[in-house]
Amino acid sequence: MSTRVRRVSCCVLAVAAVALLTTSCSGGSTAYSGSAISVTLGALPVVDDVSAYIAADQGIFQKYGLNVAIKSVLTSVVAIPEMQKGTIDILGGGNYVSFIEASAKDPTDPPYRILSEAATCSSGSFDVLTLPSSGIQTPADLEHKTIAVNLTNNIQTLMINSVLESDDVKASTVRYVAIPFPKMVAALESHKVDAISAVEPFATTAEQEAGAIPIVDQCSGPDSNLPLSGYLSTSAWAQQNPQAVQRFQEAMAQAQEIADTDRSVVEKTLLKYVPGLTSVQAATITLEQFPTSLDDVQLNRVSDLMQEAGLIHGSIKASSLISG
Repeated sequence: MSTRVRRVSCCVLAVAAVALLTTSCSGGSTAYSGSAISVTLGALPVVDDVSAYIAADQGIFQKYGLNVAIKSVLTSVVAIPEMQKGTIDILGGGNYVSFIEASAKDPTDPPYRILSEAATCSSGSFDVLTLPSSGIQTPADLEHKTIAVNLTNNIQTLMINSVLESDDVKASTVRYVAIPFPKMVAALESHKVDAISAVEPFATTAEQEAGAIPIVDQCSGPDSNLPLSGYLSTSAWAQQNPQAVQRFQEAMAQAQEIADTDRSVVEKTLLKYVPGLTSVQAATITLEQFPTSLDDVQLNRVSDLMQEAGLIHGSIKASSLISG
């Protein structure tokens, strides 16, 4: 059984979240007076929305004059139509790749805006794992093998390919299949795939329940500290609701600081919102980084990686999507 410290995925938060959760909390002074602004926040099944739950639990949203309802969604692909319809105002934990790719189609008038950082990759938080009996022992052994990812042609495949290529492994020979994170361990054990690309706590679950072993640290080498996800809205919503955007950014900066500096709060929050998560798991998973502000240079690493992989063309930069 692996004892190394690992990271928790917001995927679990989305899976664990109830369909609709309100943030009406009591206590604490208010930074804004008057009527609260109502916002529907989508929680994605791929991390890193722990800060949003902290903001809800500790009355931080309320402090900044926001009445936030958190709605569970499955993937960015599922959430995008809801954002366009207006049933979701802000998507939390949205992987940047999907939104940069959509915005690259109209860089002069991009349809989406990045409001706040969610999570940044750290070593041990995002791994490719396999079974000891697979015969796969090194990254080179993944050539011509099948790896399960949550979404194909997205952040996972980009990161794996980047790390493999840096190790002189022919990433073009790897086959990717889309399998939801909660079903990856079963797919691995039934030999439907040779390896899985898993975030926390699914990676730890694979290690503890299936005896899986990590082969590739996706947050290493060229992917070290790579921005993974953020809180995003449509450009139209951001333009129509500048006050809500400002309040949300201020609230999330405070919540992100708590998440990044107080592990005990993170553990308590995860145990509250993630059914099945044990106190031992909460204490041993590796927490990602939760930046309090967006970094242009770091964020542009994502769009640069996409351009290198041929997912987008032209000169669009991720930083051009930052709101405010």
